[in-house]
Amino acid sequence: MSEQDSRRLQLMLERCSLPAAPAIVEIGCGPGKLLRAAAELTNAASVIGVDPEPNMLTQADGFEAHLGRAEALPLPGASADLAFSSLTLHLVQDWPAAAAEVHRVLKPGGWSATWTLTPEHVVGHVLNRWFPSLAGADQPRFRSPERWLQALTRAGFPWAVEEQVRMRRQTTVRRLAESVRSRYISTLALLPEKEFEAGLRHLEQLARETPEAAIEYEMTWCLMCSQRII
Repeated sequence: MSEQDSRRLQLMLERCSLPAAPAIVEIGCGPGKLLRAAAELTNAASVIGVDPEPNMLTQADGFEAHLGRAEALPLPGASADLAFSSLTLHLVQDWPAAAAEVHRVLKPGGWSATWTLTPEHVVGHVLNRWFPSLAGADQPRFRSPERWLQALTRAGFPWAVEEQVRMRRQTTVRRLAESVRSRYISTLALLPEKEFEAGLRHLEQLARETPEAAIEYEMTWCLMCSQRII
């Protein structure tokens, strides 16, 4: 797990006061890297991951995994002490339905925690210099965090708060080119193919010339928390 992921996980657990041996659910768990780490840090009694992609769940190990979407969680009501997601909110089509589902599966006193990237991050994304259409493709997906907070309160949470966290990162031209080649973020699949190929060629040329040249950038995260009372 990266240092950034570790910092985000620690912050989330500091904000959400969980009971001993909690029941934890991750929505959009992927292979479950964060979920397994959260389970270890909290000595969780129950660990469940939900993801809409079957190929992601084939990599699940060390936790109970279910195929499903945020808008229709395949879980019983009042069964979780913490339901969290990380960088999946932009993939959810129906935010009100997803917020209602989170409220349903949480026990009274349970916590919802959502990590997403801000619209400001989209505008300043490190890849924008090579892919001019990237920000335009992401802006409709990374909507204002306030809209998720509103969905939570309308779903029955008495309050919801957000906290923006800026994290500095450093990589090399070589690693960035390799990541782009693998389309490490879903937005790259939304770009015109010619634009993607041109940007990748430019990056790979830089990687051949100065493979270990450092690229520093900032990520602007938003953590949104709420607690079910009744």
